[in-house]
Amino acid sequence: MNNAVQDRVDGREMTTPGPKTADLFRRFIGWLGWIVLALLLVEVGLRLAHIGYPNGGKELFFTWDPQTGIAPRPGAQGLWHTSEYDVPVHINSQGLRDREHAFQKPPNTFRVAVLGDSFTEALQVPAEKDDSSVLERELAKCPSLRGQTVEVMNFGVNSFTTAQQLLRLREKVWQYSPDLVMLNFDTGNNVYKNSRALQQDPYRPYFFEKDGKLVLDDSFSHGSGGRTRFLLSQFSSWSIQHSHLLQAVAAGVNYLRQGNTEGLTPTGMGLAPAIYRPPDTPAWQDAWHVTEDLIAQIHDEVTAKGAKFLLVTLASSIQVDPDPAVRQAFVNRAGATDLFYPDHRLQQFATARGIPVLTLAPYLQQYAQEHKVYLHGQRVDHQGLLNELGHQLAGEQMAQKICSDLLPASASPAGEAVSSIH
Repeated sequence: MNNAVQDRVDGREMTTPGPKTADLFRRFIGWLGWIVLALLLVEVGLRLAHIGYPNGGKELFFTWDPQTGIAPRPGAQGLWHTSEYDVPVHINSQGLRDREHAFQKPPNTFRVAVLGDSFTEALQVPAEKDDSSVLERELAKCPSLRGQTVEVMNFGVNSFTTAQQLLRLREKVWQYSPDLVMLNFDTGNNVYKNSRALQQDPYRPYFFEKDGKLVLDDSFSHGSGGRTRFLLSQFSSWSIQHSHLLQAVAAGVNYLRQGNTEGLTPTGMGLAPAIYRPPDTPAWQDAWHVTEDLIAQIHDEVTAKGAKFLLVTLASSIQVDPDPAVRQAFVNRAGATDLFYPDHRLQQFATARGIPVLTLAPYLQQYAQEHKVYLHGQRVDHQGLLNELGHQLAGEQMAQKICSDLLPASASPAGEAVSSIH
């Protein structure tokens, strides 16, 4: 006779667990309890030892957007906490990392809209110290704007591509009637992110060239996959934010992860070495062409509205490292030909198209080397995003460029330099 006991219930036969099956079930529950207890002890131990690798729960500051994939979540607030930064963050009611702004521009106001990615959104520094805020304060000193209120609006979004910035321009910016639109271009990753073939992220929009025109590929918005993935990432982010054990696991995974996309094998700074040499594959050549077309499209749409436009090329941490030996070691290791290749290329492109451009990297490199200071990172290393000093210098240069080159000469007293705004 086997271990099962046959019963009849309502005319049907049922098999109830015998002694051996019940014993196995009890053992499973017991082992499961011990595992849970062990994990709890590890969690408590990590907390007591103050060991953690918080990722800041960045997804919690964002929401799903059918046009751009993601967007800052209106009203979100909290602490942006990583190994490098502890910064209070507030997203206003319109989804900007900024103070509140009225849609209708106040009288006698010069309004600037700034497009960009994480460098511009600048969650790693207090809002009052990011380059947009510095630009606002410095531009208010421009003689050409004397008697006017200067209002700079930060439309930057973490991880946004130039394609997403173009869509944000169309969807968000024009309702505020800006007098000037500034595009902050991240030379470290914006080029390859504009290519579906290189970025390989199906959950964001792209543009591609067809018959000499840019065509929107918004296929990501036609299904529920992107929204589902985003919701899962939000749950994952919340879990990691609240568990030191999961933080340790996530840190280990990030350490072991290696990129294998064409030309995108990451360096120690997460940069794509291929950006620092002329494109030598069809994918990179196409990425550059689409990027330049997107910049030209943004410029054309801005000027068609009667506003002024400025392209600003930002700097990666290796470009402005104060130690020439460190920069050269990167060039040798990554097979780069020119650390300023993307900056020079975009400057030449913009000049040929009559697009005003400010190239920050050479100036920031010179400043960092002369003063022996780092302009990126804060606590652990000096990579990644601009620190407060980097934002201060960038904002000052932006204001200088706008005041001297984009605004009409002021009626200031003779002998007063129009560009003297510091």
